[in-house]
Amino acid sequence: MAEFDEDPHAYDVYAASPGVRSYQFVQFDSAAGVARLALNRPPANVLSVEMMDEINAALESLEYDRSIKLLVIAATGKYFSVGFEIHDHTGDRAYMMLEGLRRIVENIGKVDRPTLAVVNGPATGAGSVVVAACDMALAAAQNSKFGHPEIRAGVFNTVAAALLPRLVGRKRAFEMILGGGLLSAAEAERVGLVTRAVADDKLEAEVAALIQRFQEGSAPLLQHTRRAIAGGLDLPFADAVRHAEDVYLNQLLNTEDVAEGLRAVTEKRKPVWKDR
Repeated sequence: MAEFDEDPHAYDVYAASPGVRSYQFVQFDSAAGVARLALNRPPANVLSVEMMDEINAALESLEYDRSIKLLVIAATGKYFSVGFEIHDHTGDRAYMMLEGLRRIVENIGKVDRPTLAVVNGPATGAGSVVVAACDMALAAAQNSKFGHPEIRAGVFNTVAAALLPRLVGRKRAFEMILGGGLLSAAEAERVGLVTRAVADDKLEAEVAALIQRFQEGSAPLLQHTRRAIAGGLDLPFADAVRHAEDVYLNQLLNTEDVAEGLRAVTEKRKPVWKDR
């Protein structure tokens, strides 16, 4: 739920590129193999039912877009997101609220491409869940905070209850959800909630460098490699290996970029990907 913390003096690292589609609560566009979705409901990007509907519409539009190499989820303003709209916790909207967040997490996975959260301000409650659902997350070391203060208001986050034990471990998840405290970016990195805490003044450059590495990659290679990892996360080790082998033999080897990559190594040159 929405909880305003002290001013983190955050700043926006998301810059929308030309051709942004028309949404009320998000900024969304795709260019040069990168899809960018920015939460844009000032002042704190509180996730209302209507805003989550827009997020899901944007994510669902990417499911079959073969040009995408990376999805970046960021936010405008001084907050990533401080969670659910408080009025959505009651009546018929409570079901719509929970369904909206569940669909966001499911749709992030269905994009079937690497996903990166960029956090430069508090990401609490449902906002923290959106970050946790992404494959990778870079966070401003000073400005960013994470956690689940919902327990203080007599509720809990249903997706966090299922996702956090898988991500940060059972005992840490109990502490985070039942205790209601907030983690710094460095603490979030230590427990595995974010990939890396970055000095605030270096965040934009770090994000740009990471995006460039993905832009230089092969779209099907990135997709199939991510699929091999993600599909085995909840499987026993032997089954996870067999899943990865199936993706490798029956999907990856059918792409043209595999032959180009191996040929480029032999010829000691950079590959020229065809993205197919």
